[in-house]
Amino acid sequence: MKLLTPIQIGPIEVKNRVVSTAHAAFLEFFNPISSGERYMAYQERRAQGGAGMIIFTAMHVHESSQIPYHFVFDAETMAPKFRQISARLHKHGAKCISQLFHFGAQAKSDQHDDYHPLWSFSGTTTLEGEVTHKMTSDEIEEVIDAFCLAAKVATENGMDGVELHGTHGYLIQQSFSPFANQRDDKWGEDLYFVKTLAARVRDTIGRDKVMGFRISADDFIRPEDGGVGHARLCHIASQVIGTGLFDYLNHSEGAGGSHYARAIGSFRHKFGEYLPLTRNLREAIGGAVPLIGVSKIPTPDLAEQALQAGDCDMVGMTRAQIADPDLVNKVAGGQAHRVRTCTGSNQGCFDRASFGITCFQNPEVGEENRFKKLDVPIAQTKRVLVIGGGPAGMKAAEIASKRGHMVTLAEAGSRLGGRLNLVETAGDSKNLLSAVAWIEEELAGLDVRILMQTVVDEDFVRQFKPDAIILAAGAYTTDELPVPTDGSIQVLSSDDAAAGLFEGTKFELKGTTALMVDLRGNYETALVLESLARRGAKVTVAMPAPVFGHNLGASHADDFSRVVIPELGIRQLPSTSLTKISQGRVHLKNHVSGEELEEFFDFVVAGTPPKPKDGLCEALSKYAPTKVVGDAVAPRSAMLAFREGDRAGRTI
Repeated sequence: MKLLTPIQIGPIEVKNRVVSTAHAAFLEFFNPISSGERYMAYQERRAQGGAGMIIFTAMHVHESSQIPYHFVFDAETMAPKFRQISARLHKHGAKCISQLFHFGAQAKSDQHDDYHPLWSFSGTTTLEGEVTHKMTSDEIEEVIDAFCLAAKVATENGMDGVELHGTHGYLIQQSFSPFANQRDDKWGEDLYFVKTLAARVRDTIGRDKVMGFRISADDFIRPEDGGVGHARLCHIASQVIGTGLFDYLNHSEGAGGSHYARAIGSFRHKFGEYLPLTRNLREAIGGAVPLIGVSKIPTPDLAEQALQAGDCDMVGMTRAQIADPDLVNKVAGGQAHRVRTCTGSNQGCFDRASFGITCFQNPEVGEENRFKKLDVPIAQTKRVLVIGGGPAGMKAAEIASKRGHMVTLAEAGSRLGGRLNLVETAGDSKNLLSAVAWIEEELAGLDVRILMQTVVDEDFVRQFKPDAIILAAGAYTTDELPVPTDGSIQVLSSDDAAAGLFEGTKFELKGTTALMVDLRGNYETALVLESLARRGAKVTVAMPAPVFGHNLGASHADDFSRVVIPELGIRQLPSTSLTKISQGRVHLKNHVSGEELEEFFDFVVAGTPPKPKDGLCEALSKYAPTKVVGDAVAPRSAMLAFREGDRAGRTI
């Protein structure tokens, strides 16, 4: 398998072709007052799992580059951190690269320490509306010196090399983009800044360290708006690599801002979406140096296919290794079928990038050290009863069994997965069910007794005689809305709407008109809305919030605003509340303009918070210590249910 074969990158050999590319994760690593331990443990876990090369989160090199939760490179405190983390990764055979960047004309200066102004090549105004400072030639030299110092400190303290971050609309990309560089001095000449920066950094680190370059394969900006375009970026890549200064080429897409949601696509984006662009990059540079292919490559099979097809020489499997840090070791050990495949949720990683990431289905992310403390041998095998086979219950059963307990999982329905199964009707979001399928496979290989269509009551528990109980009974939705109604229009719960049920009977949605009253603005109501529209209902959504999906993460907010809502013709009524249902009409009022609407719909969907099924908790506690997890505690999300189930299983 080519994926597992070594490859030479400049002066170093990488043991396989699997790369964890740079991504925002636990940014306190760069905070001068932080030990950085959480980030070190996170990256060491990926190295332990077999990753060949790990590229670190981008590091700001100069005080004129900073955003909230980010920290500017500090040589005194970063040197020992680099020594420690590189030693820990090298212990597992992984190579480590420090990515260096400068924001340039992005964000706002009031987020900087001491309100340092933003620096740019041409005084560009940012998307946030702030005018930037046009750097003098001396200031550009100062920024280059900052790159060199950061590279020196990294490579002199154990790092195998550095990567110059020339994508996502940051300063290096701005230097060769017409929208950001209209200078008429030498710094405005074609690639002068990039080539000068590259030569100076290479002189600083020498030839015994790796230097890579990251470029956008497409900047998603039209030429008339100052963009470069795919063809021109391929030419730029060939010129940059043609300098002979770089040892590998990496890529991404876009120019920052909303483009991130396209570059780091959710489950609505197809696997390997940008691999055709990757191939064009490789052809442009003539295979002069290894090229890292990226673009939602979650499976070993797709990674191998890209390598065999000659699209790339290495594969960025970043989210794949967030979901399963043991991906490489499993493949190498003949256990590829046990790889936990990334769902493309983005809910725990990209959508939480600035706050500390987790994973939709892997609660270990960011908790590596805490999990080590919890993973101690059990003192006594216990007879554990898990009530409920949704995400929380399944995860609790898996972990408790793996720790050595005798586990019985009782599910009232005919299928594991709980309310998460409702995403089947919402288009591409059905990919989330791969998380359920993975745990089902794990449970099948464990000594877990699964009782389907089993309703647990006090009598059941009394006869079962458990040593420990985990209550994961989930939650239920209702058709209740906080407005008067005469019953002339049927109101459905969001679960019934997603299932296409009216009083327990399936009904045809095609051709119907539906009003969704969205009081949550989160992933759940958004997916129900999408489900209705994809099955043929003409949908209007009314929400008291001024925008749709105010509790969605960035990637899904972009998916809905740019693709789902216009594609499915969903009508939006922001800042609008339902006031009553009367005589076959709904009455709506915009609480900003005061405008009132009176319209007919076939049915109304109550996008209201679910209610926990926690009624058994007090009674069960009489028979054994009882932990309540998932929606039975507080109905939030499947991601948090997986997390709580995991924690319960580890702490019995």
